Amino acid sequence: MALIVLLAAPTLLIFLGLQVMNSVPITFLLFYGWLFAVPFIDMMLVKRFTFSQTMHQLGFIPQRKSIVVGLVSGAVYFLVILLAGSLFLPLLFKKAELERLLVEWNFSGELFWWLVLVLVLVNPFLEELYWRGYFFCKAQGRFTQKKLIWLSSFFYSLYHLLSVVPLFAWPTPIIVIIAVFVAGVSWGMLRAKTGSLAGAVASHIFADAGIILLYLLYLRS
Repeated sequence: MALIVLLAAPTLLIFLGLQVMNSVPITFLLFYGWLFAVPFIDMMLVKRFTFSQTMHQLGFIPQRKSIVVGLVSGAVYFLVILLAGSLFLPLLFKKAELERLLVEWNFSGELFWWLVLVLVLVNPFLEELYWRGYFFCKAQGRFTQKKLIWLSSFFYSLYHLLSVVPLFAWPTPIIVIIAVFVAGVSWGMLRAKTGSLAGAVASHIFADAGIILLYLLYLRS
């Protein structure tokens, strides 16, 4: 599969689900379905790797340094998100508009807590698997390690625009996207230096948990 398709497809799928169909559940099915299916179809059905070989190639290796750095950086991200959010909340959101939009996107009702669990537990695993795992494997040899990190972080950040622009008051979306890009670079560097995705996944879980907790504490009360 052409690299440009791998890079652009997640953004296109989120655009289709969120902007065209106005549904978070449908967006999740399209987006996470792609992130999960493409790496495993390619590596297990096309390349004929075993499941164990696939996971090893993708970087799911229990490496102590990676885990420690991931937990520490994740705790920092968690605290920064909560602190910054609590301090600047009135500037970041228009609460009534945010609630209206989330209801319109079906991020509410009986599915709400299931969607939260997906964002905190499934999202970090699949995004790291795809961007810092599969894309790193697929593009290795075509780019330098530095370019791999920057390229994956750019396209990882790109589709976040589709959700943050409608949710945040300007110029907050630009600040958020820069923060997402920096986080992506840090996780890419951790993957590159340790050869393991474990720390990136752990750090990503903490960051997403901080975002969700901020929403629950200050916006859903």
